Amino acid sequence: MLVQIGHLMLSLMLLVMLHELGHYVTARWFGVRVDRFFVFFDVKFAIWKKKIGDTVYGIGWLPLGGYVKLAGMIDESMDTEQMKGEMQPWEFRSKPAWQRLIIMLGGIIVNIVLAMIIYAALLIANGERFTKVDNMKYGIVTDSIQTTLGLQTGDIPVGVNGIKYNSLEEINKESLLGGTTLEVNRQGKEISLPIDENFRTQILNYKQGFFVPQFTFEVDTVLVETPAQKAGILKDDKIIAIDGFTTPYYHDFTKKLEQYKGKTVALSVERQGQPVELMVAIDKEGKIGIGNKSSYIDSLEGRRNYSIGEGLSAGVVKPFDAIATQVRGIGTLFQVKDGRKQVAGPIGMVKQMPTEWNWLFFWSFTAMISAWLAFINLLPIPGLDGGHAVFALYEMITGKAPSEKILEKAQMVGIIIILGLMVFIFGNDIVNIIFG
Repeated sequence: MLVQIGHLMLSLMLLVMLHELGHYVTARWFGVRVDRFFVFFDVKFAIWKKKIGDTVYGIGWLPLGGYVKLAGMIDESMDTEQMKGEMQPWEFRSKPAWQRLIIMLGGIIVNIVLAMIIYAALLIANGERFTKVDNMKYGIVTDSIQTTLGLQTGDIPVGVNGIKYNSLEEINKESLLGGTTLEVNRQGKEISLPIDENFRTQILNYKQGFFVPQFTFEVDTVLVETPAQKAGILKDDKIIAIDGFTTPYYHDFTKKLEQYKGKTVALSVERQGQPVELMVAIDKEGKIGIGNKSSYIDSLEGRRNYSIGEGLSAGVVKPFDAIATQVRGIGTLFQVKDGRKQVAGPIGMVKQMPTEWNWLFFWSFTAMISAWLAFINLLPIPGLDGGHAVFALYEMITGKAPSEKILEKAQMVGIIIILGLMVFIFGNDIVNIIFG
């Protein structure tokens, strides 16, 4: 749990600090005094704070964002007393509308650029990994739920809405986010299956992936003091049958183990091309203590490598793809059963973090959230950067600044909207934990 919390907290702290730094740097650039610079909110008290020059720097205890308080600006603090005095040259309100617009967009720009840099670095260093549909000789494994949707074990997903893909992950994504039909290759014939609300719901419910390739296997490791070792199973053995039932694929083998929990059964293996019969005592958990390998699985692993130029180019586009995917995902929540359960706030996100530290996951997650924060902050909601930007644009177009009363009321509406969303998100997390 601590590692999971660490993934989320470090990512949020980095993103909030850089976002607010975007506002801070542009404000100082145009001569606006910055009264406070806080990572996380310091409601009632702060974990740490220190005044340097005109600015109080600090870290709050509530990890829901951060803020930069600018002199002469009506913000979420609703400090209107400062607005009653004579306008000063170091105040936000004294600056031209175009400068105020840049200051408001500073954090959003930093978030987008950060996402671009991270995505480009990840693509150049690691490329993109995917499961090759073209190499799937044995198709996918299905269970009873997937069978009711029209899928069969051995089906090879090849496309969505008539568009073909060579990435199984892309087919999974498109089936969920915008698919109306799923095309599968079934014993050499292409069949189109309808994607409805129930289909999308089930894709969401399968956290480890809806389309799972079935594969052959060989014994890779035999654990010490396990039923497998006691039975005489060796590395590179191919298990071909249990109690006379053939198990050509790994999922057949594991299903049979489940059926024979706590029993001793005959095991047929192929060793260096020769059949060997063994007796194995399956434990109460349906395991015998082996690790598997499959050269076939290796053949399904695709990777696209990027040169520096290709990585930089793709990195520019990637944040906008991530935003589009998130927006489509929100739309999908209205097309599935119990879509509310799929909405995760900070509490729900912690549960989705890896239990062991993973830098690749951390940077991928940070890039995605950075792009998403840029989009959210750009929304024209009073209280968010986008809301302030709208007023600056209005003034630039009309030549008239909104009155302070309008700004105060708009800010209050924005605070109510934002607080309402926070209550919903945290409440939803709690409901999901209690009721599942």
